[in-house]
Amino acid sequence: MALARRHAVFLAASLAALRSPVKADGAHAAFTIIEHNPRTQMLEVIHRIVALDLEIALTARLGKAIRLENDPDVESAFSSYLDDYFHISADGDQRLPLQWVGHEVFAPTVFAYQEAPWPKEATHLSIFNHVLTDAHPTQINTVNVTVGNRTQTRMFSEADGIQSVSLE
Repeated sequence: MALARRHAVFLAASLAALRSPVKADGAHAAFTIIEHNPRTQMLEVIHRIVALDLEIALTARLGKAIRLENDPDVESAFSSYLDDYFHISADGDQRLPLQWVGHEVFAPTVFAYQEAPWPKEATHLSIFNHVLTDAHPTQINTVNVTVGNRTQTRMFSEADGIQSVSLE
């Protein structure tokens, strides 16, 4: 799980800085980082999600209580959930084949890791992020896309569709 180790310092800092996830007045938030790793030529994706919110969504989806830290169905359920609610395409073509790398729980947060081959000739990425909007209609998902030294941010709510970022 090299991807997880590569971002360990960032994730620890992120967790410390965001100790209390946005919850005021029923608000829910998640954060996703998409980065190009020039060494491996991979697109790396890290999702930071409130663990309790994810357990609620997976429990509703599967019709049985799911606990992230000790349920044998978590890996496949979480991976399948992300496949349905989060996707990326390059230049408006088919979805990139995001591969599940794994997840880590740092209560009250869970980090999920995905990756895909870098779309070399692409000029933009199209992103869809409705993670947790099925369980929490007020969910706001922030996505930062970093390529080289440039970071672009997009925010998604239940009403938002696909949003694009330039790779040029």
